[in-house]
Amino acid sequence: MIDKKIIPMTYQLMEQNGYTHAHGNAYLWLNEMEWIPIESIIENEEEKHGDMSLIPFAFTGGGDKWVWVFEKNKETYRVGLCENAEPTGIYYAKNMEDAILRQIIEYVTDSNFYINKEQAESYQISEEEVIKKIQNWKKCFEGIIETQYIDILNELSTLKLKKIKCQYGEWYALLSIHEQNELIEKYLKFDRMDEEFELLM
Repeated sequence: MIDKKIIPMTYQLMEQNGYTHAHGNAYLWLNEMEWIPIESIIENEEEKHGDMSLIPFAFTGGGDKWVWVFEKNKETYRVGLCENAEPTGIYYAKNMEDAILRQIIEYVTDSNFYINKEQAESYQISEEEVIKKIQNWKKCFEGIIETQYIDILNELSTLKLKKIKCQYGEWYALLSIHEQNELIEKYLKFDRMDEEFELLM
């Protein structure tokens, strides 16, 4: 079993508020993080990969694993993403707070929104709906993630959808790819971001 003491305090506070229980009324949705309740996390064994221990805490809609990466002789952990059937993972964020903010920033930059409902895809939502989501995240994460990050969510909640054009196509979003990258660079960048780590058996 996994020692509950090593589970990040950010996640323990989320659990206390009921955010990690999928069948509860307080479950807190993020686009690509489907939370695992702490009782299920601690029942599992740590995954050992050389000098690293990985502890899964969430899944993507496609079944890829979000993990806390604990490395030998290091006091801090990182958040990693391990895709199905891949022999490597990537370092996604330096801690749980950063992973949450990066998820939200990436979500409001992607093609998840519509201007014209008649032309919308089934997964897309309106400007009003995304602003409500951001305001809810702001309310729910107050006291859990740092105040500076709450301020960023507040700023995001004041934005309007705009047309994004780039080499990948056109869509509507609250942030352009450039604005997304600027925010990540300013607040979330760390020395190993998006680097691969090997999943040694």
